[in-house]
Amino acid sequence: MLMAEVNHRSKNLLSVVQAMVTQSARGADPQSFARHISDRLQGLSASQDLLIKNEWGGIELSELVQAQLSHFRDLIGLRILIDGPTVRLTAAGSQAMGMALHELATNAAKYGSLSNDHGRVHISWEIHEDPKPRFSIRWVEEGGPVVEAPARKGFGHLVVSRIAEAALGAKVEWGIGDHGAYWRLSAPVEDALDRR
Repeated sequence: MLMAEVNHRSKNLLSVVQAMVTQSARGADPQSFARHISDRLQGLSASQDLLIKNEWGGIELSELVQAQLSHFRDLIGLRILIDGPTVRLTAAGSQAMGMALHELATNAAKYGSLSNDHGRVHISWEIHEDPKPRFSIRWVEEGGPVVEAPARKGFGHLVVSRIAEAALGAKVEWGIGDHGAYWRLSAPVEDALDRR
């Protein structure tokens, strides 16, 4: 039974890696492909480490945010503002949320509010009645350079929209504002959070 579970989880992880490789390779030169796939695998690895540490019982969201933004640790509390109650995401939700946070942080560092010396990112989450309990999280950039929407939708767009929606039973709003990205995910609590 244990081996069957290990096999199942390995296949799921390999499916995620296969999608990352396929999508990252589209239209990319070999050097940028190698760099992008390496960065994305490191982000996936950070989420996997937390899942294993928590015995696949999900991950506390602030811990996941800190892990995915670890290369910006000096900016946390200064230019990266994090606020929200203690919540534990499901295992599937943790993996998808980790990938989304990684993509948002990467884009903010390249093009958005973390690409200059004074831009900021606000990451906040809450649980509210709607009329049933819903979990929502927001990523809002401000003070970055003027940003234009990308001409094509790549793997990052897929991750922050469709993959996050599917894993958490969520609705996602995502776009490019004048000075960086904004992203909002809203999901039923029973689909998104581990309430054990």
